[in-house]
Amino acid sequence: MRTNATPVGGPSAWTRSTLREQDWLLHIDQPLTRTQPELHVPALTLLAERAKTALEAGPGLVVIRGWSIADWPEEQIDLLCYTFGSLIGTPRTQKAGLVTTGENSRRGMDDQGLAFHTDRAGPPGPPHLLGLLCLRAAVHGGESLLVSGHAVHDRLLDERPDLLAELYENFHFGAGPVSNFDRVYPVFEWRAGRLRVQYNRHWIERGQEAAGKPLTSGAVAALDAFDGILADRDMVLRFPLRPCDLLLVNNDVVLHGRTAFTEDPRARRRLARIWLD
Repeated sequence: MRTNATPVGGPSAWTRSTLREQDWLLHIDQPLTRTQPELHVPALTLLAERAKTALEAGPGLVVIRGWSIADWPEEQIDLLCYTFGSLIGTPRTQKAGLVTTGENSRRGMDDQGLAFHTDRAGPPGPPHLLGLLCLRAAVHGGESLLVSGHAVHDRLLDERPDLLAELYENFHFGAGPVSNFDRVYPVFEWRAGRLRVQYNRHWIERGQEAAGKPLTSGAVAALDAFDGILADRDMVLRFPLRPCDLLLVNNDVVLHGRTAFTEDPRARRRLARIWLD
């Protein structure tokens, strides 16, 4: 186990006060057309390079605004997500697709608020990047909430260094759907000189219970301290995803959540999601 004696620092350890809009918001200047998508490959490649810089060497998030796809059929939207995603990483094709929220009671698919977390996914483990393309927004609410896991780490190091080591130990993040796949990893882990962050309080508690390994008092205190920092408003970037906005998040760095929302049941909130490695 390695804990860091110094802060992560840098552009990935941002707060709402330090993050500038130009660091994470990109605009598409040229409208896309369905009839000749090959004409857009050079522009998309340049846009993907800028997005990768923000995701890997910047704040770990980017919103690309202005996709002119409102009237596109679903199969072409899926293809666009896959094509653009391929310029940034390796898509998990089995998980690319349209998601309608509010239509069932499954966690994360209902209209309730969603606590801060990183995505777990299935084998081979958590994805490196998450993409959400907004096709239809809710009538009210449904704002995106983002927090830098690196900034949380640095706050814990400064304020509760006695608890930080607990979060470098392994936790069970729920039971895997496949018998030979186990979601066991620490909240903080150094890999190739970079701090990887994975967090989901709900699934940690569920996973530890299912494994027959109740959380220790020290682990509970460390998770409570983590959640206490998440409750600080200055840690949170909050904004509504507009129709045709694409949000990309580095799932190893940034935690995401969502506010509760209300919607028209005849036109539910709808997103296209893709995971990338």
